Amino acid sequence: MRRLTAAAVAFSLCPGLVVGPVFAAGGDPIGATLSVVDIVTAAYNRDTRTLGTGDDVRQNELIDVSKDGSTELKLNDDTKLALGPGAKLLLDKFVYDPDKAAGDISVDLVEGAFRFMTGKAKKPSYVVKVPRASITVRGTIFDVFVKTDVGSWLLLHEGAVTVCDERGRCRDLDEAGKLIRITTAGDVEEPAHWNKVEKSGLPPLDTSFPFVAKPPKIDPEPVFTPEDLIKLGALGPVIVPPRKVKDDPPPRRTKKPKTEQADEKPSKKRKTEQAEDKPSKKKPVKVAVPAKPKKPKPTKRASNDNAAGKAALGIAIGVGIGIGLGKIGGGGKGGGGRMPGGGSRYKPN
Repeated sequence: MRRLTAAAVAFSLCPGLVVGPVFAAGGDPIGATLSVVDIVTAAYNRDTRTLGTGDDVRQNELIDVSKDGSTELKLNDDTKLALGPGAKLLLDKFVYDPDKAAGDISVDLVEGAFRFMTGKAKKPSYVVKVPRASITVRGTIFDVFVKTDVGSWLLLHEGAVTVCDERGRCRDLDEAGKLIRITTAGDVEEPAHWNKVEKSGLPPLDTSFPFVAKPPKIDPEPVFTPEDLIKLGALGPVIVPPRKVKDDPPPRRTKKPKTEQADEKPSKKRKTEQAEDKPSKKKPVKVAVPAKPKKPKPTKRASNDNAAGKAALGIAIGVGIGIGLGKIGGGGKGGGGRMPGGGSRYKPN
């Protein structure tokens, strides 16, 4: 019968007790297998058992994969791991509080090829150990190959990691597709692409990083293929070639006069814009829409017409009087005119 931990006993005795962080003791289940190929065993306290798909994995167990086998694990915080042929993994420590997404999760990559994917716990909760160094993660997917007599190599797929040696000296890796090597002496080398990283003792790419060539079920869509990694390293400087000389502007154009000319362009543009704006300002001018003449008041027009009529009447009267007087005066010279009675105004001599 499986022994109960103190936390489990307390929970069974107090059903209303609120569950806090899960402190797993040695031998307590902390996850389960998602797939098992060939032979995979789990050893704890001299007890060894053979794992099948869906079996639990327990704290402090050493997971051992056969030369032709592989397995994939999922821990209780959704951390996922894939172990390649001949891999050995120690489930070192697991403390996880699902309410706060906090914990203390530590795994020890002893030997072989691995893929690690962080789960729901906050990223500082994770520590991945390799010989002579430790890895802290920040929302990360990465592969690791460990060979105890030659060193360890870490390949970043996504996110970022910090790799620190035993003396606390660290290097950051935040560029996907680059690798970091940890030597057997514990030195953490600078990140580099595949063709630049030191590969002494490292097997071919398909062997050292098998999950690049054949993605695991926990991460079926690969970020990189083997060809991508080789091109990133071999063709890295060629992917973004330096600009040709003919494409560069002549040196004299980069001098201060060019800058002054460039600075003047906006002002010319502003003048043009001002010139274009002038017609719009003239639209409301009165010349474009002349004002209508004021109509004279009816009273003034009537007075003018009366004055003109009176003047014409006076002239007519004056002319008539003048004509009449002329006829009277002209009778003595030209034979005289007749009076209304029919008689002559003058007697003959």
